[in-house]
Amino acid sequence: MALFEYFDKQSGVSKRRSFDALVSGSRRSIAMLATDIAACGLAFILGTYLATGAVPTAAVGWIQLIIALLAGVVILPAVVTYRSNLRFVSLGDLVSLAVAAVLIVTVFGSGVRLSGVTESTIRADIVMLLVLVSLLAAPRAFFRGQDLLTSRSRHVTAAAEDGQQTDSVLLVGRGTACELFLRSLRNQVAIRYAPVGIIDDISNTVGTCIHGIPILGDYHDCDAVRATLEKRAVSLDRIILTEPLTRQATVALEPLFSWARASGITVSQLPGLSALRPMGPTGDLATIDIHALLERQEAKVDYKSIQSLVKGRRVMITGAGGSIGSELVRQVASLGPSQVVLIESCELNSYQIDMDLGRHYPKVQRHSYICCIRDRARLATIFRTHRPELVFNAAALKHVPIVEANPCEGVLTNVVGARNVADLALETGALAMIQISTDKAVNTSNVMGATKRVAELYCQALDKRGGTRFMTVRFGNVLGSSGSLIPLFKRQIDEGGPLTVTDARMTRFFMTIREAVELTLLASASGLQRDLSQGQIMVLDMGEPIPIMNIAERMIRLAGMVPGRDIKIETIGIRPGEKLFEELFDAKEVRTKSAVEGIHVATTEGRPLYEMRDGIAALDAAARHGAASLVVSILSEIVPGYEPGPSASDTAPQDGTAAQPHRPARHDTIPDLREAGVV
Repeated sequence: MALFEYFDKQSGVSKRRSFDALVSGSRRSIAMLATDIAACGLAFILGTYLATGAVPTAAVGWIQLIIALLAGVVILPAVVTYRSNLRFVSLGDLVSLAVAAVLIVTVFGSGVRLSGVTESTIRADIVMLLVLVSLLAAPRAFFRGQDLLTSRSRHVTAAAEDGQQTDSVLLVGRGTACELFLRSLRNQVAIRYAPVGIIDDISNTVGTCIHGIPILGDYHDCDAVRATLEKRAVSLDRIILTEPLTRQATVALEPLFSWARASGITVSQLPGLSALRPMGPTGDLATIDIHALLERQEAKVDYKSIQSLVKGRRVMITGAGGSIGSELVRQVASLGPSQVVLIESCELNSYQIDMDLGRHYPKVQRHSYICCIRDRARLATIFRTHRPELVFNAAALKHVPIVEANPCEGVLTNVVGARNVADLALETGALAMIQISTDKAVNTSNVMGATKRVAELYCQALDKRGGTRFMTVRFGNVLGSSGSLIPLFKRQIDEGGPLTVTDARMTRFFMTIREAVELTLLASASGLQRDLSQGQIMVLDMGEPIPIMNIAERMIRLAGMVPGRDIKIETIGIRPGEKLFEELFDAKEVRTKSAVEGIHVATTEGRPLYEMRDGIAALDAAARHGAASLVVSILSEIVPGYEPGPSASDTAPQDGTAAQPHRPARHDTIPDLREAGVV
């Protein structure tokens, strides 16, 4: 009885439940039991024949056969779980079969001898045991093998039909975790990963294989694994961590991660099986890979060409906790700077990026400050303390409708703050300042774009002076950034919809955050190394604009649902300050291709430095007095082509009727600062 109780615990199915399953179970379960009982009788006949060279005599053969069948009837339902799906037979099931076979043969041998039959021998019992184990395991092995073949055929057929290329991946983790991933990979047709090797956590498994995938090394063999892959001419697309890493493992694998960053290889982390999260109304069926939303291949950057820009230098990054800023911090830290200075106005963001940097780059000297770039005095103290050689200004207010409703705040951060950073970079003798800009600064119709254009013009004017370089890098939307449409669509999908699109005709340029930061660093390096002409603006190659409606539909499909049926898409109308499409180049800018792939150069006359200083001073005074209308008026004087308020062509309804321009209410503390003598 103790033995039966043990198997009850191992299988999770009690003897009583096992018998109940047979009474009320499926025909397949009953047929499987009948087959196993028949195998007991057949094993007796074959075992006797193989052991003695003759079949049992009729006189005693019937007695022995009945004993074998009765032993099977009693023992098999008690030990073997007939609720198991034959497609998923496990090692535990096979062990149960072996134990059942031993018990049946033991009971059979004892029963035969107690009945007075003398023809039975120990040798025949042993051969019967071997035959019985084979007969019990054969049908289960057949169904399991059939499932494996079907799975493999399904993968081959799917790959041939859609023609999609697979990503070559290197798995990192314990053998059990990697085996689980490989098993799931075999059963999921939609996943396009081709594992080329495994890095295990222990060394004595090197040279062996898991599901045909070789184990190339352990956590301390990163250089050897890299050399092996290069020797085999394997082009790696992704490294997958199959389980969370300990701190010791992270340190040991740092050479591998550094190589991945330098080679543009994506490193991904699989969520743990116990990492549960609440299920939305739609079941949250699939995780959306934002890289799949791009209608082009991501740009790959050779980090060796930009390592000389950062290695051994003091680097400051403003907006260090934001989407772009935090990725800048991580990539800069991977390139070996002498120190990294983090400027962030949000306490939570500052805490998170500081912890992230401490965990992944503990050897990099870092200094984290809570500071708003509007505060010139506080900023000056930090600049004079660290005297950074490279300054990346990623701090900005970027949400178009919010800045449209709060123009004074937009000016104070995007214009005055950028001026403070640029002036202090010049004062402390920085090698270069890189201003992160946006395509919304081109032919802008909104306050946010106008403020970013003013920052462009100011940096351009400073750059023409010589000395410290002031370079502007302009690009479009980044997928997955905070406050962007991708997180919004994800939340709406989790809630069951609908997805809200402002206009079905709207298009935007998109790239991933990693891609944007890599090209920004490359553009900065090329601007210094290739002596970029003063005042030129570097524009990242964003590919072709993508309709927002396409993004919405694709995200629904990536979540495993059908647009319009499972999740609806609603058009809600263009918001204040938005345009139907964005542009990367102004009409007055001369567009040329740079010597670096993925980067273009925009050349324009710009404005004299004294005009920009006077204009920014006027904006500063007006914004600090809360004169929103005056701020917008001054912006329109500084920025060529900027006309406050959306144009009728941008907000016209699809039925062709005239649209009424809509702007959020603004409250002016002082109606006209010029009359008051402030400006």
